[in-house]
Amino acid sequence: MIAAPRITVDAVASLADLLAMAVAAGLTPFLALEVAARFVPEPGAARLGAVLRAAEGGLGLADALDAEARRTPALAPVLALLAASERSGAPVAEGLGRLATSIRADTLRRAMARARAVPVRLLFPLVFLVLPAFLLLTVAPVVLASLPD
Repeated sequence: MIAAPRITVDAVASLADLLAMAVAAGLTPFLALEVAARFVPEPGAARLGAVLRAAEGGLGLADALDAEARRTPALAPVLALLAASERSGAPVAEGLGRLATSIRADTLRRAMARARAVPVRLLFPLVFLVLPAFLLLTVAPVVLASLPD
C-alpha cells in the first residue's frame, strides 16, 4: 500500500500566503480557493479541490471547509480562518498573512533547536573515536620511537 503524500509545513505557509494575496486582490474565499487549487502542489491541490467540489455539490462553503479541516489537520488553521471569514464576512487576508508568518517562524525555531543539538551529538564521536585515533596515530609512534630497543 502506498502512503499518501503528506502536506508539508512549507506548503501550508505558501497556501496561506497565496490565499491572502488572492483575497486581498478582491476575490471571494471561494474564488481564492479555486485559484489556490490551481497553483499549490499536491496533495494540497487535491484537498482544496475536494472542498470546492463539496461546495459546488450543495454543501455550504464554510461547512465544506470545516469538514476538510477535520480530515486534514495540517490545513486546519488555514481552512478555519477561511470558514470564519465566509460565515462572518470579515476580511481574512491579514489573518492569513499572520498565520503564514507564524508558521514560518515556528519552522525556523524548530530548525534552530535542531541545529543547537548538533554539537552535543558530535561530542560522542569526537571523544571516543577521533581523539583516540589522533593519540594512536601521533603520540604512540613518538612514544614507541623514544623507548629503548
